Amino acid sequence: MTDGGSVAMRDLHEFVALLESRGELCRIAIEVDPVEEIAAITDRVSKGAAGGRALCFERVKGHPFAVLTNLFGSTERTAWALGVDHVETLATRFAVDLGHQKGRSSEERLVRLLQEPAWQPVVVDRAPCQQVIERQKADLATLPALQSWPLDGGRYLTLPQVFTRSPQGGQANCGMYRIQILDARHGAVHWGQGADGARHFAAWKERGEPMPMAVAIGGDPLLTYAAGVPLPPGIDEAAFAGYLGQRPVEMARCLSCDLEVPASAEFVIEGEVLPDRLQTEGPFGNHTGYYVAAAPAPVFRVTAITRTRDPLYPATVVGRSPMEDCFLAKATERLLLPLLRIDFPELVDLSFPLEGIFHGCALVGVKGTGPGRGRRLIEGLWRQGLLRHSKLLVAVDADVDVQDPSAVFWKAINHIDPQRDVVIDGQKIGIDATHQDDR
Repeated sequence: MTDGGSVAMRDLHEFVALLESRGELCRIAIEVDPVEEIAAITDRVSKGAAGGRALCFERVKGHPFAVLTNLFGSTERTAWALGVDHVETLATRFAVDLGHQKGRSSEERLVRLLQEPAWQPVVVDRAPCQQVIERQKADLATLPALQSWPLDGGRYLTLPQVFTRSPQGGQANCGMYRIQILDARHGAVHWGQGADGARHFAAWKERGEPMPMAVAIGGDPLLTYAAGVPLPPGIDEAAFAGYLGQRPVEMARCLSCDLEVPASAEFVIEGEVLPDRLQTEGPFGNHTGYYVAAAPAPVFRVTAITRTRDPLYPATVVGRSPMEDCFLAKATERLLLPLLRIDFPELVDLSFPLEGIFHGCALVGVKGTGPGRGRRLIEGLWRQGLLRHSKLLVAVDADVDVQDPSAVFWKAINHIDPQRDVVIDGQKIGIDATHQDDR
């Protein structure tokens, strides 16, 4: 048991059972289509009161597997996925444990914390994710992948944990990168510039060799969450998930490539990313509420698919807020704050408004006096890394509640001199709305 009586879950089935026991799961027994229909239902539910319930589509057209959506679509469900009743409890523990580590920077302390033996993943010989093995007959079309929006380029894996490693070896990375299904054995992988997966692929491509890659779907909710957190490069997401849950994550060795994946995953897709082949990926209806244009993307060739005997298929639908990625972002906001305060002691609070999702917009409170303090914090946050992709940063004084966007907007729109208080860095903009009288 953990904070407030929440159950520490090791796989997706346990999480679903918890949601059902708390009245937070809706089972849909009629047949639904994975092309647009599941997403349309999920979108309407997500925009209901408090994010609506999690959904289990039990009969999916053309597929024998149930589809889960909106699993993390509320503040409470996201906290339960992290093993607590309130994310603030976890953030407080994180702050205390980071404070006990040696190191000047947040990255140094985080590395030391996650090196503790208690959080290291353990490799098991018998894994539920390998109860059914398909190699020659491996076919991506067997997965009930969703096409969410009418103009999407195809069907996508939208909640994957993507494992890669540098050709020089070292720590594997687990990231969440969307994958468009191209045909039975191929997918197009989208990773943003600067992502660890993209960095690994560039190194393999320079050698002219295919990059081993494994994609896990489902499993321990903690690792699903960790895959989407903007951690510093080289941080082990499995160890981070182990720390969050206060227990090691069980991993299994892949059958056809030199990588490890969560043992409790529902599906695992093994393969390699080809160094010399690009194919069009997209368009894709993104979390901004707009389509991302089609563009060339690396091609992933499948060598094996393994799964549990009775798998569930989790997916996320992204679009105009509020949707479940907004609630994941709010949890990340609380966990990033202790890290950022190590490097920026003047930081009072941090808020990711729902409309900005993760790094579209961040509101920050800054304490102290003196001219330019908001500007210095904004520029420092852009350099530091965790918020380097934030398109809009707004700094206000400590007495302004950044969790109230209306108060921040009122302060910013009525309290700034645009010529003096607006900071532009390439395609990013910052607004220093701290008090003017002391300048």
